[in-house]
Amino acid sequence: MTLRLITEVPAGLPEPRDRSLGELDPAAFEELFLHAGGMLAILDHEGRFLAVNPASERVLGWDPQTFVGESLLDFLHPHDGSSALRARERAATAERGQREPDEHGRVVELLARHRHRDGSWRWLLWSGAAHGDRWYAAARDVTEWIQLEHRVGRDPLTRLPNREVLTTELTHALSRHARSNQHLAVLFLDIDSFKQINDSIGHEAGDRLLAQVAERLSASVRGGDVVGRLGGDEFAVVAESLGTEVDAAMIAQRALAAFSEPFQLGSGPIVVSASIGVTTGSGDGRTAGALLHEADIAMYRAKKAGGNRFAIFDGALRTEVELRLEAQRELHAALARGEFELYYQPIVTLKDSAVVGYEALLRWAHPERGVIAPLAFVPLAEQAELIVPLGLWALGSAAAQTVAWRASTAGLEISLNVSARQLAADTFPDDVKAALEQSGLSPGGLCLEITEAAMLVDPARTASVIAQLRELGVKIALDGFGAEPASLHQLIAVPLDMIKLDRGLIAALADADNTANRTSRAMLAAVTAAAHELRISVVAVGVEHERQREMLLSAGCELAQGHLFAPARPAAEVSLKPQQLQAQAHVHEKPASRRPRARSGARQTAS
Repeated sequence: MTLRLITEVPAGLPEPRDRSLGELDPAAFEELFLHAGGMLAILDHEGRFLAVNPASERVLGWDPQTFVGESLLDFLHPHDGSSALRARERAATAERGQREPDEHGRVVELLARHRHRDGSWRWLLWSGAAHGDRWYAAARDVTEWIQLEHRVGRDPLTRLPNREVLTTELTHALSRHARSNQHLAVLFLDIDSFKQINDSIGHEAGDRLLAQVAERLSASVRGGDVVGRLGGDEFAVVAESLGTEVDAAMIAQRALAAFSEPFQLGSGPIVVSASIGVTTGSGDGRTAGALLHEADIAMYRAKKAGGNRFAIFDGALRTEVELRLEAQRELHAALARGEFELYYQPIVTLKDSAVVGYEALLRWAHPERGVIAPLAFVPLAEQAELIVPLGLWALGSAAAQTVAWRASTAGLEISLNVSARQLAADTFPDDVKAALEQSGLSPGGLCLEITEAAMLVDPARTASVIAQLRELGVKIALDGFGAEPASLHQLIAVPLDMIKLDRGLIAALADADNTANRTSRAMLAAVTAAAHELRISVVAVGVEHERQREMLLSAGCELAQGHLFAPARPAAEVSLKPQQLQAQAHVHEKPASRRPRARSGARQTAS
């Protein structure tokens, strides 16, 4: 939960008297300050404590002098800090600009977790106003109230029922409808592109947006319908006593209409849309969890169709889900039985076809359907959260195989794809380190390939993970370069060792002299020149024709892989011929005149 900032006087409180603090008896003020039961504080305009009353010791365990000279931020929970304080300062500035110098500002409230001396966190609700360059504020401990909110099942931000309460209400509703001929509906609502919106307007404004969405959604449904917040930007509606599926569709349409007008935030109006999944049920034995899951799946169908719409979970979608679940069960069993294997495709120099490394590619050796390519099962593994253990297995196997090959052929590198879920795992850098240590492969012999799409999921986190991996000495390649609009930006934004050109760019090189061919050649020349200037190697993927090879060479591209050289094969079928190999250090040698690119927190490691 982030901090809330309220710039209006809360309902029920009297308006401030038209009297300045300077007219109070100083002695009376001092007595009030010293003996008040609640925590009182005076802060400067930057949020540093100037004075705190003795009640601070009872509330937070700290002696009042501990606070003096320190920033309020130093005592806040990391998740409750800077955004709200910046907002409070903006509100204070706005207030000072709207009133005469001798007037008081309106009351500002701030709800946040504070560090207690015993190490726990306490929720304090501050109420204060600015006078000149100082803030005069009082705080009361509302921890028990917040905890009660959680116990009674209310979301503190929106005041809506939480997931647990909503699920219980849905279970009771199913029980009631088991004895009637009527239906109920579950709506699962997700705000379109909320992460990007939240990142652009700030988390505090994002919270205000969620609160307004809750208000509009509650106003759009019928009186007896239950609206709840499941978490994040996900909401759900349970609607009872429906005659047909059309009734459920009408409720979904009204919920969408709640987003037709811009939302008014402090920074100005913002237009937001939502995707809604709808499922209906009665006394057919389905559980509350099953209905929520169905509505969630339908919501993703609406989102994939472009958002700002609703989709209904139907028989065709149910069949699709059942087939997907069955395939996921098969994947779990396949991993346990060891049915996965790695194929290896060589990465070669375009100049003389010398093999400098291999890309390890995942295959499923199905006992009945034969060898299955990754596109057919990796998305399912992602959904079933199997991609992380599967990726770790692939990493360990590829590293061990490379060590075995290096015993006779020095300098070989192994490249391996990394999924967005692997990047999101907190332990991923440590898992990579453990796999290297267990196999004995030097870090410079491993290159991890990350797609642009995976990088864009959470750019800040991805950059941090990449920095940790490069600190280990592992190399990083940007896979599918040119497939996303942010391609050129990634060359500068992320420290890279290699880019692997998107197959679409390479495929166009095989065409006759047409617009697509000329565009690809121009992009190839520009990208290759920029990459070399930054000391980043370029690999062309999917090279199948001699014409492509010639154009790549003329553009300055040095490395490639594709069927023109060799397809991917199991390790047992890979032939390591010394005359076809070249030391990795020699292959990646750059002219001495080029100035190395500075990389913060990373180092180059010879393989």
